[in-house]
Amino acid sequence: MLAFASRHVGADAAHDVVAETFMIAWRRWDDLPAPPIAWLLVAARKVIQNRVRAHRRSRALVDRIALLDGVAAYAADSADAALTRREALERLSLLREQHREALLLVSWDGLTNDQAATVLGITPAAFRRRLSRARAALVAPASPEAADPEPRLPAQELS
Repeated sequence: MLAFASRHVGADAAHDVVAETFMIAWRRWDDLPAPPIAWLLVAARKVIQNRVRAHRRSRALVDRIALLDGVAAYAADSADAALTRREALERLSLLREQHREALLLVSWDGLTNDQAATVLGITPAAFRRRLSRARAALVAPASPEAADPEPRLPAQELS
């Protein structure tokens, strides 16, 4: 019995298979045939199959839990990214139009400084200054005064 179990599950698990097989035989003592070896081998084979199925289900459960953990981690990362994105959009909305346009041309549209300067119709040096001011305003504390250092007149006072 031990050699049969060792051949199928290895030496470490063979003793458990043999013990479980003899426990089944003890419970079904009245059903055992006169030479019980064939019956014991069939019972051992069924015990081994049960262990293989249990191991497969256990492995599938571990894989599913790992997948769910990965989804939960992705969801947490996505939530953090959404929060960061919202904060960035809020800061961007506080910038002056020309600063926002300079940042978007470089970051969103992927233009070089020279290309963005051409799009805006200004010199590359002027664009670099505008971009530098826009970046400084973007990382400054999120308040309208910090993002727009030049006060604007209300619409009523313009007329």
